[in-house]
Amino acid sequence: MSDLETFRKDARAWLEENCPAEMRDGAGGEENICWGGRNWKFQSEAQKTWLNRMAEKGWTVPAWPKEYGGGGLTKEEIKILKSEMRDMKARSPLESFGIWMLGPALLKYGTHEQKLHFLPAITRGEIRWCQGYSEPNAGSDLASLQCKCEDKGDHWLVNGQ
Repeated sequence: MSDLETFRKDARAWLEENCPAEMRDGAGGEENICWGGRNWKFQSEAQKTWLNRMAEKGWTVPAWPKEYGGGGLTKEEIKILKSEMRDMKARSPLESFGIWMLGPALLKYGTHEQKLHFLPAITRGEIRWCQGYSEPNAGSDLASLQCKCEDKGDHWLVNGQ
């Protein structure tokens, strides 16, 4: 049996043992997704259990390094994990702007201390992030931002938004 076949078998067994029945078969829609944050109110004990078990395993964010609360999985393993979850109609218990936007930026540009402080809390759904853009004369339409550059002889003057 190859390493990936072994991973599939082990992942399936873990999911079957750890995913509450209430969190399968499509998991009841959007209301069973945790968006995170200190004030998050779980819809059920099963939802809380599923999030805690997946976070402990590192599978709320399987691609992130284990050191920061992720699963440390390869791309192939992630595909297998998602496939096994689809087969049992279980969805990830956590959706988060921190996972999609902030986390990748911290992984690339953050200090080790920032990563240790913020990333594990994101993977456990303990903190919630948002990101807002608002520019004069553009609002959130960042594509309409303008910038111009003037040659001042010994330097360039850059203006714009």
